[in-house]
Amino acid sequence: MKSGVGKPILVGAAIFLAALFLGGVFREFVWSLFSPTSVVGDTVRCVSDDLETVSRKWFGEYFSDLEGWTVPYNYRIENAEITSAEILTDLEEPYIQLDYQVYAASSNNAVMNNLELIQTGERRVYTGQMVLRWEQTEWDTWQIAEKLRPVQYQVMTPQFREEADMPQTQHYKFQSDKEMTYYVQDETLYVTYDAGGTFMEVPDGYEKVCKEPNGTYDELLDENSYIVTEDFTGFIGYTDQGTELIYSEDMGQTWQESLITEGGYKARSYLSRQNGVCYATFAADRSLGSDYYGSWWSEDLNTWTYITTGDMPLSNLTCVYWASDGTGYYASGELLYRMTDREGGPLEELTWPEAAEVTESLGFNPFDSVDRFYEEDGVLYMVVGQGDDGDYVKDGKLVEALYQSADGTTFTFVEEAAADTPEEAG
Repeated sequence: MKSGVGKPILVGAAIFLAALFLGGVFREFVWSLFSPTSVVGDTVRCVSDDLETVSRKWFGEYFSDLEGWTVPYNYRIENAEITSAEILTDLEEPYIQLDYQVYAASSNNAVMNNLELIQTGERRVYTGQMVLRWEQTEWDTWQIAEKLRPVQYQVMTPQFREEADMPQTQHYKFQSDKEMTYYVQDETLYVTYDAGGTFMEVPDGYEKVCKEPNGTYDELLDENSYIVTEDFTGFIGYTDQGTELIYSEDMGQTWQESLITEGGYKARSYLSRQNGVCYATFAADRSLGSDYYGSWWSEDLNTWTYITTGDMPLSNLTCVYWASDGTGYYASGELLYRMTDREGGPLEELTWPEAAEVTESLGFNPFDSVDRFYEEDGVLYMVVGQGDDGDYVKDGKLVEALYQSADGTTFTFVEEAAADTPEEAG
C-alpha cells in the first residue's frame, strides 16, 4: 500500500524537477537571445513634432521592453518613469534632457551598469539621465541620432568652450629669498617684512591690483610696479572710480587709498618713491592693441600732478623708474628715454652698448628689453632682458644683462646673470 502511494509521488517529483530543469534551460535559451536595443538609432512613431512628446512616447516603449521574464535579470526592470524633461537650445540643433527613475526587478549592480544608472540608497530604485538629439526620418517617424550624458553636452556648448579657452590664473610659490616682498595665496594679496615670518593682508588688494580685464588674475607683479619697504609700501589698484594708490606707512598695520585719476585701466603699471615724492605710471588709453601711458606724481599722497612728456606718446612701456636724483626713465623694449624734471618736458633718448662678448659668441645681441632699474650705493643699475621671445638660456634659466651708470646717462655692461623667475606653484 505504501509502496503504491510512494511511486506516484516520486514520479511527480521527478516530473516537477524535470519541468524546472527544462524551464530553466528554456529560460536560459530565451535569455541568450536577448539583446538590448541600442538607444542611438532607435525609432518611435509619433505624429507630434514636440520633442518632449516624442521622447516620452519613446521612453515608455523602450523601457517597457525591459520588463517581464524574457529579460535577463541584468537588464530587467519593473517600471521606469520620467521625472523631468528639458529642451536644450545651447547648440544649433535642439536636444532634450531626460531625468528618470527606474525600479529594478532585483538588487543587481549589473542593472545599474548596463543601463547607466545611479544608486539612490533605496533598495532597487535608481536614477538616470540622458541627453537626446532626434531626427525626423518620416512624417510620423523619429530616430535618435545622438545620446549623451549631461556633462558631455555641457562640454559641447559655446559657453563651456569659451570658459575652457580662457587663460587661467597662474599661481606661484613664495620667494623666501626676499626679505620684503608681496605674496599671493588663496586669492589674497599679502606683504611681508621678514621673509615670510609674518604676513600682512592688503585689503581688497587681490581684486584691485591683480585682476586682469579678461577675468584672470596676475599674481606675478612686475618689478618696479610695487614698493615694499619699512617706511612705505604701495601698489597701484584699479576700481570703478578710477586708478588709485593703495599704501601703508606703518608696515601693513593700516592701509589708505588715494585716487590718482578717474581714468586708467589694468595693464603694466609702475611705481617709484624717492625723497618723499611718489611717482605712478599706468595705462591711460588703449588703441589698436597698444597701451598708452600717463604719469603722475604726489608729495602728500593726496594731490596728484600729471607729468607731460611733450609730443611723444608713451606706448607699450616695459619699465618706468624715477631715480633718487629726480630723473625719470621710460623704456619700451630697447628704446630708453630720460626726463630730468617731474614737472614735465621733452624726453631724451639714451643708448647703451651691447654685451660684446655675448654678441660675439652668439652672433647676435639677445638683450633687447629694459625690464627694471634699481639703485645701490649711489649707483644706478639697469636690467635688460630678452623680451617675450627670448631663448638664450644657461643652466635651464633665461639670461639677462646687468648695466650700471654713475651719471644716469652713460651705461656700461657689468655682467650677464640668470633671470629671477619665480617657481610656479604645484
